[in-house]
Amino acid sequence: MIGAASAGIIPALVAAVALVVSGCGGSDDSSSATTATVEQGSKPSPDAASGEAGGSSSDEASGQAGSQANGTGQGSGDSFEDAGSSSHKQGPRVSVPKGAPEPGIAPEQRSEATVVSISLDSPALRPVSGGVARLPAAYTCDGSNTWPELKWHGLPAGTEELALFAMSLEPVDGKIFFDWAVAGVDPDRTGLEPERLPEGAVMGRNSFGDVGYSICPAGSEGETYYFALYALSEKISPKKGFDPSALREAVKGVSSDAGLMAASYTRG
Repeated sequence: MIGAASAGIIPALVAAVALVVSGCGGSDDSSSATTATVEQGSKPSPDAASGEAGGSSSDEASGQAGSQANGTGQGSGDSFEDAGSSSHKQGPRVSVPKGAPEPGIAPEQRSEATVVSISLDSPALRPVSGGVARLPAAYTCDGSNTWPELKWHGLPAGTEELALFAMSLEPVDGKIFFDWAVAGVDPDRTGLEPERLPEGAVMGRNSFGDVGYSICPAGSEGETYYFALYALSEKISPKKGFDPSALREAVKGVSSDAGLMAASYTRG
C-alpha cells in the first residue's frame, strides 16, 4: 500500500487511472488504458500500467495526466526531457531504437471506450497544495466509517443507471481491493449524502468481506483511494451483497463515461 505522505505518491497517481478505469490489478482482468481518459472497456489488451494512467498513446496525454495529478503543470515526461537537454550532465550515449512506432488506439476501439468525462468531487475532502486531497478520519474506520458526501455532474444523455466504486490505489495479492461498491443509483441524482443510500441503490460486498463501505488502512501508513462513478447505458441492477469484481466487469461493457476522484488518508 502507498503512504499518502510518500514522495512518490504523485507519479503513482498517474498510473492509478489505469488501475481504476482500465481494470489492471483484477483477478482476471488484463486490460489497460490507452490514453489519458480512455479505457479499453471489454476489449483485452496487454497487461501494463505505465505512462499516463497506464499506457498513454501520446506524450501530450501523458503530460496532461501528470499536470492534473500534481497541479504543477508539468507532465510526467518533462523530467526525461530536462535530463536530456542539460549540458552539464554526462553519461553513456544511448542509441535511438529503430523500428515501427507503437500503434495508436484504433477508431473502433475509441468508439467503444469509456471516457473520464464526468465531474466527481466531495466537499468533505481537504485540499492539499500539489498533492492529493485528504479524507478526514470521520470517513474511515477511525471514525464513523461512512462514505463522504459526493457530488457529480456531466452525465451523458441516455444514462439509465449509475454505479460507484471506492478502490485502493494498489492491488492486494494481485487483485483490486474494493472498499465500497454501489449499484442501481438513479441517474437523476446529482450526488450522495453520507450514511444515506438512495432508494433503489444496493451495496455490494467489499474486500473486507462485509456488505457496505469501509476505508481502513493497515498499520500506521497512509493510503490513497480512488472513487469511480460510472454512467451506464442500460440497467444492471444486481442484488445486495453482489461481487464487486463481477459488477465492474459488467459495468465496463455498458459504460461509456466515468468520473474519478482521488483521496488520501493517513492516521495521526
